[in-house]
Amino acid sequence: MIKFCYLTVCLVVALAAYSQEGLPSDYLTKEFHAGRREALRKAMPANSVAVIFAFPARTFSNDVTYPYHPNPDLYYFSGYKEPNAVLLIFKETQTGPGGSYKELFFIQKRDPSAEQWTGRRMGVEKVKSELGFDHVFNGSDFKDYPTGLSSFSHILFAGLPTDIADDASDSADLYDLLQTFRKKADIPDNYDAEVEEILSQIVQTATVRYLPQIKAYLNKRMAGSEKFSKNESIRAFLDVKDSVGLVAYAQKLSSQKLSTAAYTQAVYSLREIKTPEEMDLMRKTVAISSIAHAETMKAVQPGMSEGELQGIQEYVHKKLGAEYVGYPSIVGAGANGCILHYEENSKTHVGNDLVLMDVGAEYHGYSADVTRTFPATGKFTPDQKAIYDLVYKAQEEIFLLCHEGTPFGNLNKKATEVLANGLISLGIIKDKKDVSLYYPHGCSHFLGLDVHDAGNYGQSLKENMVITVEPGIYIPAGSPCDKKWWDIGVRIEDDVRIGTTDYELLSRLAPRKSEDVEKKVAEKSALNDLVLPALK
Repeated sequence: MIKFCYLTVCLVVALAAYSQEGLPSDYLTKEFHAGRREALRKAMPANSVAVIFAFPARTFSNDVTYPYHPNPDLYYFSGYKEPNAVLLIFKETQTGPGGSYKELFFIQKRDPSAEQWTGRRMGVEKVKSELGFDHVFNGSDFKDYPTGLSSFSHILFAGLPTDIADDASDSADLYDLLQTFRKKADIPDNYDAEVEEILSQIVQTATVRYLPQIKAYLNKRMAGSEKFSKNESIRAFLDVKDSVGLVAYAQKLSSQKLSTAAYTQAVYSLREIKTPEEMDLMRKTVAISSIAHAETMKAVQPGMSEGELQGIQEYVHKKLGAEYVGYPSIVGAGANGCILHYEENSKTHVGNDLVLMDVGAEYHGYSADVTRTFPATGKFTPDQKAIYDLVYKAQEEIFLLCHEGTPFGNLNKKATEVLANGLISLGIIKDKKDVSLYYPHGCSHFLGLDVHDAGNYGQSLKENMVITVEPGIYIPAGSPCDKKWWDIGVRIEDDVRIGTTDYELLSRLAPRKSEDVEKKVAEKSALNDLVLPALK
């Protein structure tokens, strides 16, 4: 009887895993992901294979993990959102057991007992039927599958994590998949994936303007690490002096047989341009974020805490269907608004301060990145308004450059120019070079499956890129200027789709002009009527 009950429970759990209902109907289709794989093949060199692993699960506390976030690359090319998997995409058709193939997918197996505790798994058959793969296998099959990788001229892959623990109870966890890959690809024991990943990111995003800063970073890493100091590729990069040398270095790095640089180049060139299907999701995630910002402006009261404002914003995200936030929410009042990545959100009363909220939703994997700054009292002080309007002016001038053909670096150049001139006019700085004291970050970055999305910054803007425009001024206490400016922090960040001759402001539902912000704060929110029992 006990045996019968156990088998019955397993059967019920297994059936339930296949019959989840009530899911959103606007996920990316299997045809989309198949199209992305085909586009990647076209970008790959001859006789090559691209290898994409799932992200590891990470510990939150003791035996509890963080909510799992899939590798955006693996999701982009497959639609698969589970751990312990590896996808192989071949440039040319291969032949093996079961016939010819151009891709192999090894995934975590169905396990009714585990699924009862940690959630449904797709399994081989569902990956075939729902994601459109023909050659799908359990991860345990990877080790003995007769496909050697060392014969390929190029093996493209992202940097391999070095801190993955081996789960002794699972012979096909991420650790085992990585070890099998290293053997099949004949990766030397001294191959350092971390260094190669850093260099691949550098060559894809570096411009001559930032060579001194990049070299300073690498010199610092070399001083603190033997593996960095002895790496020949790093030493070669330190000899690069101009754009010609930078291009030659990138080409050499990409031509290596084991190449994270070639992988990065191919994948970035795809992900930086959004397809129509992706733009549908980008518009939704940014609209959700913008509506939430507007609702939080309506709800704000001086007696609220930073955490309460965060809760209102994220409640609206959930109400409108977003699964997560795209990054840890930043809610900084007063002096906290001058900390660029302030995440504690622990101030109990925002009082009469400005509130800087950098909060973006994640909808079906796609992240928004929207920042608004508003007065908790409903009215900017004259000094706050002067800083706010200067940041707004900079943003307006940057928008005019947001079209195809503009060099990416020109956006930050314009931001720096406008902010420097404005700070001089306000008497906050005397020399334009001092603008970096109060504007220490860049103006724009790519946006998509990652909040700082894949893309090449050393180029001109192209149609259907999605970027942020986020000038800001931050004047912490103790700054070398009149004290009346201290603790004023303002950032206005919007999300923009690049067009051929103009731009699409995706985040238009969140007020931007200082007058419109004040009007929105003056409105009443239904959330203000919520009264909870007092804590004793």
